[in-house]
Amino acid sequence: MEAKFQQEIQFSGTKSRRMPNFDKVEAPVKLTAAAVKREALALKKADEAESKRLKDLEWNQRDETEFVTWKREMDQRDEIVRLDYIQRKKIEMELSREEAILAQ
Repeated sequence: MEAKFQQEIQFSGTKSRRMPNFDKVEAPVKLTAAAVKREALALKKADEAESKRLKDLEWNQRDETEFVTWKREMDQRDEIVRLDYIQRKKIEMELSREEAILAQ
């Protein structure tokens, strides 16, 4: 009886496929007109920036990449100093709070 019941509930439909692993294989993406225009604009802006840099190098005989690198390093150093100051103030406030509690 049980075997007959099991045979009746067996389905012969299609089996589902496994989900594709998109980390290994990229999914195909259909490019729309807006996406193509967006990419073209990004490439055009990059080309304009590069040509401006080269023209500036040609006319002024200077390259600002060294300055930009130095400025980025200084900004990072300033950010570290600022975060250190904030952390020190937090510790001082916590110590002051504990001293006030102990003084009572």
